[in-house]
Amino acid sequence: MTIEKKLHVLVIPSWYPKDANDARGSFFREQAKALQRQNLKVGVITLEMNGFSSLAKGYTRPMLDVEIDGGLPTFRYFYTNLIPKLDKLITTGWVKRGEYLFNQYVAKYGMPDIIHAHSIFKAGFLAEFLSEKYKLPFVLTEHSSAFARNLITSKQIQRSKTIINSAKAIIAVSEEFKTLLDSIYFTNKWEYIPNIVNEEFFNKAEKNINYHHNDKTTFLTVCALLDKKKVDILIRAFFELQKKCSDVQLKIGGDGPEMSNLCALVKELKLQHLVTFLGKLSREQVKDEMLRSDIFVLPSEYETFGVVVIEALASGKPVVATKCGGPESIISDAVGRLVAVNNPILMSQAMEEVYQKLDSYNSDSIRNYCYEKFSESAVTSKIINRYTDILINNG
Repeated sequence: MTIEKKLHVLVIPSWYPKDANDARGSFFREQAKALQRQNLKVGVITLEMNGFSSLAKGYTRPMLDVEIDGGLPTFRYFYTNLIPKLDKLITTGWVKRGEYLFNQYVAKYGMPDIIHAHSIFKAGFLAEFLSEKYKLPFVLTEHSSAFARNLITSKQIQRSKTIINSAKAIIAVSEEFKTLLDSIYFTNKWEYIPNIVNEEFFNKAEKNINYHHNDKTTFLTVCALLDKKKVDILIRAFFELQKKCSDVQLKIGGDGPEMSNLCALVKELKLQHLVTFLGKLSREQVKDEMLRSDIFVLPSEYETFGVVVIEALASGKPVVATKCGGPESIISDAVGRLVAVNNPILMSQAMEEVYQKLDSYNSDSIRNYCYEKFSESAVTSKIINRYTDILINNG
């Protein structure tokens, strides 16, 4: 590889957003675009598997879709899986279709220098296959909270060990997650490189210094309303908080299967006048709600990182977060508080502490703290250095 030639990276995510407003896997897309802005040649191939039920819903999306997403070549392959959930068969089908998608990409954009896979299941299997067949080095970044939740079986661990051994670099998105993965795979090879915060959160915050002020101090959380996100714990914590602090309100952004249970809990605690459900938010709406809020809260039971936490910091907001795996690598006392998981009393105390000293937090200082650790320049330099080292050592 000559100096003049752009380093060519092919990104293979295990899941990926359908569009710019889809939060699912948005950090994969944002990292790929950030690498592209650093003068790398970057492409994405992504597969979307649908179950048998999709036929009944009239699933008609094309099998192959090629999009130039703001300059980022994105090759998508949609397919329906008619086989019951047999892990090995599903993975084999994913790899087979992934190779087809890879060849479609290469025919148009050429052979990449390096592959960057996100999450072992299933992108890691495809990356390992392509690496062996086409003699390409690959990097793996793991994001899945399934490891912390003990949802990965010993059989799956054994099957994935060859991926860990074949990858030229294996990356975890938080220090806690790195330690966990080292213990699971009996290695000390995992490295820590965090996710990137979308620079638009910095930009919008800087342009809207006086974006609000509410009559009440606003606590905000944004997440998929799933049991593991523990929004019920936050609601119970807020119930305790509002007994002591009369000028507070809670806003909850997101949608999901827990919505009805959470609404019922708010009604049971007679908090309807203080708790607002915002519903599913677009990326732009998330930025707006961050700026309208005063304090962000992450009550999750498990997070490998917590992108929404760095988005709040980029917006200049202090954060109360649980010690759920990811925030421990993000939050210091200068920008918020960490608290034990599944404990509404301790969470309420942390929320009150940040509320009482809210005036002592400086938005510019919080944004600068976030920028130094999680900005595009801070994170992409680490990733590109790893790519360069690998390619030099790979000959």
